Amino acid sequence: MKILITYFSNTGNTKKIAKSIKEALSDEEVELTPINEVDPLSFNNYDLVFLGSGIYASRVNKALVELVSSAPELPQNFVFFSTHASLVGYQDGFKLVKRKIGNVSKIIAEFDCCGDNLGIPEDTRNSMLDKLPPEKRKEAEKHQQWLKGRPNEEDLKKAKEFARSVVEKL
Repeated sequence: MKILITYFSNTGNTKKIAKSIKEALSDEEVELTPINEVDPLSFNNYDLVFLGSGIYASRVNKALVELVSSAPELPQNFVFFSTHASLVGYQDGFKLVKRKIGNVSKIIAEFDCCGDNLGIPEDTRNSMLDKLPPEKRKEAEKHQQWLKGRPNEEDLKKAKEFARSVVEKL
């Protein structure tokens, strides 16, 4: 099986997940490529594509949508993976990508993982916290502490297990 793992990673969190997925699939023919280096003309040469991004304002990076939109033919099977720092439950950041894929391809599985929000400067983070009521601020501060260092070894292990389970089912 020919597999592409491609991703956009602003902070390095999604890249860590992508590398773990590749490690887990070392018995397969796997290519790990940042999204901006994927040729849309060869996109359909893969049996399975793991497509990943950080979630930014409830959306994946536009490069994923652009790749899917510009590819003349899509692969048959997709797996989505993402990282996010959301305090509330994960939202569907792949909505636009799913619309572009339509009924042409199957979305086999999705994996999301919390990641330390390394993209927001500390003073901006503190300013955001200052605007919260005391009980919400305490909850947000606790969540920020929990996010530190994520994705951690346990998260990367879960990503590997997820990837192996997806391929075993095909």
